[in-house]
Amino acid sequence: MPILINAYSTVTHPPAINFPCERIYHRGLDDSELTKHLDGFIGYVMQAGDGQMNSRRYALYRHIQRVKHQFTFEIEEDNFNEFTTWGWQANAIIFMPDGTIRNPDGDVLQDPDGNIDLDVIVPYPLEALKRKTKTEQYLAKLGLHTPTHLPPVIAESEVILRTPDEVAKRALAIMLTGIQAESFRENDPINPMEFKERCPMGFEALSNNERDFIYSGQPTEQDVIDMSWKYEALLPLQWAINWQSELPFADTICDVSSLVDQGMQHSGQDFSTVALRPVSELLDALDLHYRLHWITTDFRMKDKQPPASIISDVIQERHYALNWLTNFENADWDDVDTPT
Repeated sequence: MPILINAYSTVTHPPAINFPCERIYHRGLDDSELTKHLDGFIGYVMQAGDGQMNSRRYALYRHIQRVKHQFTFEIEEDNFNEFTTWGWQANAIIFMPDGTIRNPDGDVLQDPDGNIDLDVIVPYPLEALKRKTKTEQYLAKLGLHTPTHLPPVIAESEVILRTPDEVAKRALAIMLTGIQAESFRENDPINPMEFKERCPMGFEALSNNERDFIYSGQPTEQDVIDMSWKYEALLPLQWAINWQSELPFADTICDVSSLVDQGMQHSGQDFSTVALRPVSELLDALDLHYRLHWITTDFRMKDKQPPASIISDVIQERHYALNWLTNFENADWDDVDTPT
């Protein structure tokens, strides 16, 4: 009897199907029905059994969020081993007619009742696992440790980055918001039309929250503080497009004057020549700040001071910016999440 398989691949360019099978269909993110289907699949995972979150359920949830392709085909049982090779290369999980979710070896990750076996391996691209190990080793030298079950971040083969043009405009928008926050703090708010005149591209790129803040006559003290901290999100974005040469360890506050100087120097330029740093560097930074964010959150929950002089607010804002840069959950700037 042939086996019906639904395979969900997270890689942007999956390998060619070179094993014997009957192909039924394939759809990618250009098919709006796939997004609806994936939402339903997430619901299936999250509602199985007791519905309680655990590391396995979270891993499946994140995998499905990153899916770029769904393949459906039938294969003869004797050819399953050939599918397995393809499945690992495609970083796929599979859904079987019996309601089980499995890895490419056919091992059950979650059954219809929500039962799991934590010894079964969840698929991750090899480069993501290597990055996770490298970050853990770096942090261990600083006396910082994260749990082994904390997953890797998105890999080169999976990520769809914001364009250099998007990043440059977003950086200018954050800069304008920070400048206005400073002016509010000094009780001398700047007329928003001055921003529009001096930095039109940044003004046009303002998010809804940023626009509301810039136009607010009397923002709350907390709003001013929150928007001032966004300079720390500006630093990794300027670094990502080479407007800053370094992204130092998160134990120091950024140099605001340098950020503003760089932003104003580029505010009237054509962004067609702006380029992102190599994707591996960007994902190295994301993986590091994801794990640092877990550490600071863990220490805060235990009411302890984080070690190594790391600054939790700096880490939070950098993580926010890097998640936006890597299209985490495809969220707009105001809606970016930074779960740990």
